[in-house]
Amino acid sequence: MTDPHWSEARERGSAWGMQLLFSVYRFGGRILVYPVVCIIVSYFYLTRASVRRHSARYLARATGHKARALQVWRHHLAFARALMDRLDAWMGRIQRKDVDFPGHQTLRQLQADKKGGVLLGAHFGNLEMCRAVVENDGSLKLNVILHNANTAKFNKVVERASQRSGVRLIQVDDITPATAMMLKAKLDEGEFLILLADRLPPGNTQRYFSAPFLGAQARFPTGPFWLALLLDAPVFFMAGFDTGSGYRARLVPLREAGRVRRSERDRACQTMLADYIEQLEQLCRAYPLQWFNFFDYWGDERSAENSTRSDVTNEQ
Repeated sequence: MTDPHWSEARERGSAWGMQLLFSVYRFGGRILVYPVVCIIVSYFYLTRASVRRHSARYLARATGHKARALQVWRHHLAFARALMDRLDAWMGRIQRKDVDFPGHQTLRQLQADKKGGVLLGAHFGNLEMCRAVVENDGSLKLNVILHNANTAKFNKVVERASQRSGVRLIQVDDITPATAMMLKAKLDEGEFLILLADRLPPGNTQRYFSAPFLGAQARFPTGPFWLALLLDAPVFFMAGFDTGSGYRARLVPLREAGRVRRSERDRACQTMLADYIEQLEQLCRAYPLQWFNFFDYWGDERSAENSTRSDVTNEQ
């Protein structure tokens, strides 16, 4: 049986457990918490066969060879470390000077000109860490549009790390014409919008672009690309990640501001998607442990299940 949609996955771990871990982390740092995190990661690694399976399939596509058990475990551990980086950033332990961000000045100039932009990110590395760094630095204003219903417990922990962490989180399912007008107003004030564009949103899995990604067809949501187009603002690919020797943020322009005729919008979205995938593929191949989509992303099990049903029907 195939897994449920990613948004239906329950957030594991109790709220009090996360709060306790955060308290220890806040006062003891990684020295005290890291061994505990390794134990927790190992527990989930051993008890969630489907997550191990999906991780191994992704790593095989990204690296070109079969993933060993140790590499899959390291993939799990990288996700936990990304969460700690997120807390570190909001607590001010990771600062602007700690992140190599060549595109920072580009965004600052746009903001100075009262011209915001749309930043298309992915579940790669730690984009939230970048947001915390620039907000703590006070240089940029970023608004994150995402679905975080199944990470509510962790978000409460983040709120304790920084009172500013939840101010500009906008739920995907809240985007209405009125919301779109509000987002446009933010862009006109020189603020920026972050949308994650590598995962289908809950309740809207039928509208997607199909495109090759790491050697196989994958589904990408239409919403972020259409919204970016309709808001008539410059569009960038953005990712923040740990290189192993330091933090880095990548900013790559995907499209300049400008209206597009209705008849040409689909082609414009497809062009943005192709450039977006090119950037994401480069990062996944260079830093394979940094991409965090632990579900049947390419529909391998869905295809196998459909094939089995077809065989059974034919036999009947």
